Amino acid sequence: MEFLSSDISRRLFYKRVFSNERGCPHELVQVSQDILKKCGGIPLAIITIASLLASNHQTKAKDQWYALLNSICHGLAEDHNVEDMKKILLFSYYDLPSHLKPCLLYLSIFPENFKVLRVDLIWRWIAEGFVHSEKQETSLYELGNNYFNELINRSMIQPIGIDDEERVEACRVHAMVLDLIRTLSTEENCHYS
Repeated sequence: MEFLSSDISRRLFYKRVFSNERGCPHELVQVSQDILKKCGGIPLAIITIASLLASNHQTKAKDQWYALLNSICHGLAEDHNVEDMKKILLFSYYDLPSHLKPCLLYLSIFPENFKVLRVDLIWRWIAEGFVHSEKQETSLYELGNNYFNELINRSMIQPIGIDDEERVEACRVHAMVLDLIRTLSTEENCHYS
């Protein structure tokens, strides 16, 4: 596993949370440094936690930053423990809105590093009944596309390629995320086949 330097880790984190590399408000500098220390230069941990802190394009309050910091066990920096990384991913999963959880868990049916086409995945979600709208003017396909984009924005799935209309063509699930969602699917007895 490759580890990032503290400078690159900070830039990646700030860019994901604040949409730029230098936009950290003064009151969040110390807590962000402490969070980065616990991430130990692991890119997936940095992106996952940053996505948690910036979900819905809105930075969480300072007390939520400290709550997240305190819930990241003893940290990844000391021994780069896989179990600690899984705990970070679990925080991201539990932070998902309820309508996105089955969509993410559905991805457990695909093999590791499998390229999942966006269009096919959205239609599968619709067929499984994961995408539903109370408003008749909202297309199920467009709503499913929003779900797909939200999972990308939260770094739960990795985008692959851009089509002519500037949309992500496909996605892939990181091996650690895939392992987590397979475990969750089995535990919740909802492994899709």
